[in-house]
Amino acid sequence: MSEEIKEITLKEMKDLKMKDRAFQTYLNEKLSKESDTYIRSHATMINMRVHGKAPNTDLLEDMLCVYPVDDRRFHFALNILAAKSPHIWGFGGLVWSLKSKLPQAK
Repeated sequence: MSEEIKEITLKEMKDLKMKDRAFQTYLNEKLSKESDTYIRSHATMINMRVHGKAPNTDLLEDMLCVYPVDDRRFHFALNILAAKSPHIWGFGGLVWSLKSKLPQAK
């Protein structure tokens, strides 16, 4: 898992041409500063980029809530969640199976 987290993070930072602090600011853009999930230190970015340590699931779920589906940050959060918990977030995981079992919204 940690290698996958590193790869996802490095690719995103490279594609955006951002270093740790800029990437932190970018991810935080629409997150509430009062939230427990707001990234307060660029050490989180270093942990993801260098050590492959996934951030808190609550942060990633918050990103899914505040960024639209067509935003890169939404896809980044979903990719990290899938690497972190493939049985839940990965293709064929619980979230995917729920989608097919739930009634369609009207």
